[in-house]
Amino acid sequence: MELCHQHPTMRPPRDSTPKQVRGPSSRSKLACEQCRKSHVKCDQARPCALCKRRGTECSLRQEVLFTAREFKAPAAGLLGDFVSETIEGPATFVDQTQEVSNLYQVARANEETSGVSSYQHPSPWPIFSRQASPITDSTDAFFLSRYVDFIGPRFDMFDGVLRYFSTVVPQLALSDKLVLLSCVAVAARQYTLVNGHQQHNDEQALTYYSVAIHLLSERLQNSRPEPVVFASCLLIAHCEMVESKATDWDLHLKGTGDLVKLHGWHGMSGGLAQASFWIYCRMIILASLCAGKPTALEPKEWIPGGVFPDPATWTLESWQKKVVFLLGVVQNFWSCTRDIEYNDEHVVQLHVARWKQLEADLIRHQSRAPAVASPLSILPPNGEDNPFQGVRYLNGTVSAAWQMLHTAFLILTICKPCSRASRLSLLSSPDITQRAQTYTRQIVGNTLTNRCSIAWTNAVQLLTIAGQCLVAEPERNACIRALQEIQDQTGWDTRASVNRLNAAWVNSWRHESSRTHSAVPHVDAGKLLYHVWLGDEGSLT
Repeated sequence: MELCHQHPTMRPPRDSTPKQVRGPSSRSKLACEQCRKSHVKCDQARPCALCKRRGTECSLRQEVLFTAREFKAPAAGLLGDFVSETIEGPATFVDQTQEVSNLYQVARANEETSGVSSYQHPSPWPIFSRQASPITDSTDAFFLSRYVDFIGPRFDMFDGVLRYFSTVVPQLALSDKLVLLSCVAVAARQYTLVNGHQQHNDEQALTYYSVAIHLLSERLQNSRPEPVVFASCLLIAHCEMVESKATDWDLHLKGTGDLVKLHGWHGMSGGLAQASFWIYCRMIILASLCAGKPTALEPKEWIPGGVFPDPATWTLESWQKKVVFLLGVVQNFWSCTRDIEYNDEHVVQLHVARWKQLEADLIRHQSRAPAVASPLSILPPNGEDNPFQGVRYLNGTVSAAWQMLHTAFLILTICKPCSRASRLSLLSSPDITQRAQTYTRQIVGNTLTNRCSIAWTNAVQLLTIAGQCLVAEPERNACIRALQEIQDQTGWDTRASVNRLNAAWVNSWRHESSRTHSAVPHVDAGKLLYHVWLGDEGSLT
């Protein structure tokens, strides 16, 4: 994915043709799939000359990439008021991931400002010192409204009180150009994904994104700890991650992690910084789950002292944050079990004790769920539409918390300490496979029963992990349908997850000889769990 540092503008005239970039990224997005596969130039007619000559169907490729273009149209709307003064010089095209990573390194110039002691905790509600003016351009207003309706609630999923990204951030956008561009960029990106890749919509989304990246670069020259920059980084990362490979998510989040470490932000920083921090933690957990790696920031660094303090009374918000914390701890324990051979008896004892402690922590936290997190209804499976028990919760935020907690239980089940040589045997035991299947069905059934876009955007990687453990064909089909519907409803690209599930399931069969000596296909549940535990990066898409 590439970005453009030219004078990008909104709403180019319909008769203007974007100039494609020379080089590998200049391949026409309008070439048909048949010409792409044959590596020949397509005349872009429908049908094209080659397909007409071959007598084959001429179809466009469905995977349209979010690619940079240069624009010649004049500026318009609120964006046009300041685009000419923020971006200067000729257009340059660079690798997007490396570009974003480099931007964040700028802030390292003044290391002595790092640390919690140098950071003044902001009040819960920021003071709007700059003059805030309502938006008057219809396009800008449309995307900011869409941000308020769709994006803000996603980010505030576990922020049930102040809801910074739904209330504070939109107000800040009226007086802060970077926040405004970050909000409308991610909203425009989501809009074009759910409404099909139309050239005009893609250009609008890319325009906002390009200018937001440039403004972010300028703000990062200032080493002051600005929570609004932190929030903007998360919005821009979401804009990048929504259609990129899950294995690249950690690259999109690397710069944000550097910024967090530089300014010493953590889970108790207060204000917008604290709200942004917990969103960042959810993002790095999902990134680490798909890559099978430790989280970019150790959970012990999330909270001063490294231990999540138990409040006198568990609110829904505090309970949900502890769920995120526990999933991060379990995820990192899972990662370390692949690197230890367990030849030393002392090491074995330490890891077994740690595993038992984590299991006790999960069980105890499950029992502490506040009343508002209790199921509203529990119904039996409903045929092929939902072959799982239907547990309905109050809203998407509650269902998302349970889905993450059940994922922690599933991961802990498959990473019970043992030698690598005996791992497959352990995971094939009836006790382990039964427990794993129970958690797997709870995770997938949660998505099918609680049909909420807020929870769905958080569920893709959880479904990918759990879905690989499914044995029954109807359950597998239902999981695929859930992922496809998530993409249709939210715009989040789930095709890589579907491909990963299909590949895992294809390799899960074994043949057993019956008394008649005929080969009987049988799904090997232990083998499925073993590959999930292994987290083989070579198998990830």
